[in-house]
Amino acid sequence: MFAQNIRMFQKIFFLILFIGFNTNGFCQQDSLYFSGTLLLSHSDSYKYSIIIGRNNDKWSGYSVLDEGGINETKTSLTAQFLKAKKAMIFSEKKLISTKSKESNFCYINALLKINHKKTELSGYFMGQDEQKKMCGSGTIHLNVPEKAKILLTPDGTKDSNISAIVTSHHSESFTVKSGAIKLEVWDGGLSDQDSLSISLNNELLVGPFQITNEKNTITIKLKKGENLMIIKALNEGLEAPNSARLMILDGNSRYPIVSFLKKNEEAVVKIKWP
Repeated sequence: MFAQNIRMFQKIFFLILFIGFNTNGFCQQDSLYFSGTLLLSHSDSYKYSIIIGRNNDKWSGYSVLDEGGINETKTSLTAQFLKAKKAMIFSEKKLISTKSKESNFCYINALLKINHKKTELSGYFMGQDEQKKMCGSGTIHLNVPEKAKILLTPDGTKDSNISAIVTSHHSESFTVKSGAIKLEVWDGGLSDQDSLSISLNNELLVGPFQITNEKNTITIKLKKGENLMIIKALNEGLEAPNSARLMILDGNSRYPIVSFLKKNEEAVVKIKWP
């Protein structure tokens, strides 16, 4: 968690996984310590660490920002390991203690993926304040303790259905069962005149159009094999960056996506129809 006076972006859509948490009940033998750095977008960096433990197959604990510094802050959090994605997702929940003089804080939600050497978790984070407004973004880099590596190694276990993140530097892939699917698009945060266009296999599907809190539903016909869907940000609205919620509807299956882009940036979503 970080004080709002150090944020660079005023709005970014958030990825949150709501799972129950217990800040005191985890077993010490299962506790894990991740240490590293939090980097604000185009701004400063801070020491950042996470200490979590397992209780009844749920992971919870706390984070420490700027340990030993003037803004040292401790915040409770919940976490989940996603073996299939080689990733960990976590959400900060409540302020435990802080040295900061700020009264408003930004709670971090992040999806971090392990590198091929299994030595570092890294990824994008998004922030949300106590009024549920978007308040920051950046990246987090954490060292991986030895005991955590098995939790980040695929073993055939199916992960929970969480939102995938797409940016100009990160794409996502989905396999669907039907050649006719639907796509819902909306602004899940504060509607701030974000505009975008969406194309499929180099053909414009929709756009330019302004996204709002009301869902816009698009019918999509796929070709056999891999289909490339391109989301392009045409502006950054009233508050940067351009962020959108999307949902791929494939029969009874749902695939949630969050995109966040700067003006003229594009994100790629790969949809495979066998």
